[in-house]
Amino acid sequence: MMSVEEAQERMLAIIQPLPPITVALAEAAGLVLAEEITAEEDLPPFANSAMDGYALRSVDTRMEGGRPARLRVIGTIAAGYVAEQAIEPGTAMRIMTGAPVPRGADAVIQIELTRSDPADEGWVEILQEVAPGNNIRAAGEDIRRGQLVLSQGSEIGPWEIGVLATVGRARVKVFRRPRVAIVSTGDEIIDVGEPLQPGKIRNSNGYLLEAAVRRAGAEPQRLGVARDTEESLRQIFSQAMQYDLIITSGGVSVGEFDLVKRIMHEQGAIDFWQINMRPGKPLAFGRIGSVPLLGLPGNPVSAAVTFELFGRPLIRKLLGHRHLRRPQVEVTVEDGVSERTPRRHYVRARVRWEEGRFVARTTGQQGSHITTSLLNANALVIVPEGGHTLKPGEKAQALMLDWPEE
Repeated sequence: MMSVEEAQERMLAIIQPLPPITVALAEAAGLVLAEEITAEEDLPPFANSAMDGYALRSVDTRMEGGRPARLRVIGTIAAGYVAEQAIEPGTAMRIMTGAPVPRGADAVIQIELTRSDPADEGWVEILQEVAPGNNIRAAGEDIRRGQLVLSQGSEIGPWEIGVLATVGRARVKVFRRPRVAIVSTGDEIIDVGEPLQPGKIRNSNGYLLEAAVRRAGAEPQRLGVARDTEESLRQIFSQAMQYDLIITSGGVSVGEFDLVKRIMHEQGAIDFWQINMRPGKPLAFGRIGSVPLLGLPGNPVSAAVTFELFGRPLIRKLLGHRHLRRPQVEVTVEDGVSERTPRRHYVRARVRWEEGRFVARTTGQQGSHITTSLLNANALVIVPEGGHTLKPGEKAQALMLDWPEE
């Protein structure tokens, strides 16, 4: 059986980012830049005041004989306006936050460090000396003309939106969201709103994967349930071929009715199946026509874990992300893992920071059908191949499910 790492590498080598599109800035949140963003001007474009106060020459703030300097006020500058007069020796101008610093001034003193007479606003006393550049935001202090502001592959969040707006990018080139077809398989599957009947189970995988695909940044579409006939699979795959990625659950094991692999051979190709891991050994990757297909196991926990390890990185690659995999950290496993398996075991756990270390506690029974083991899990503790166990207090690596990719 193939290792997890080899399977990931082979999948990701085949998948390429989707073609870029250009969107309005307001529609770019959550997408990934498909171009480099370079500033075309200095920002701020002019020296401006960081405070409400007075623009003046710093040399004029010096006290004489312990007495505050007294300057003549020659005008007021509001944000959005430019002073026509220049600051000359012995003069000052009232200035508002963000207003351009007038010619001749090399400092701004905040209004709290001044004193004036409401009856005679033509003069102001300066209560503290200030240095050149005080409370002045220099032109280009934030961004210089020609500076690389954002690199291709950067995810666009609120802060990036703000910077893009600052540099005047009303439209940006991004990688479009992949459209992902989700197909559940099996005669035993009924929809969530139907009453249970003998031998039937509800379609939890379809809804779980829909939510997981959406959280990964793609646009999911549940195409329903393919029954255990080749005709039913062919029909639903004919719809799925209109999407960018197909994710199935069930039908990739070795049973008589596990037909997904058979249809993949018939209508496309199967690159590999069976991964040396638990849960999730029966996993297939290939294509239907030219559309990549990831065939996940039918057990719900297996589907969830294999989606995190394989489906999420595939979607991020299609989206144009540079960072595809969740990070791993060393944890102390509080309650240990006693069950032996020859395959690598991904154990659902809750990791917390305690006394200078990460501590993991498993989430209970770990069977691939125990959906409650996913609740409260923020990590997968990795038990190595070869029948290893973990004693209480022993250290292991954990894949962090709630940390950003790196």
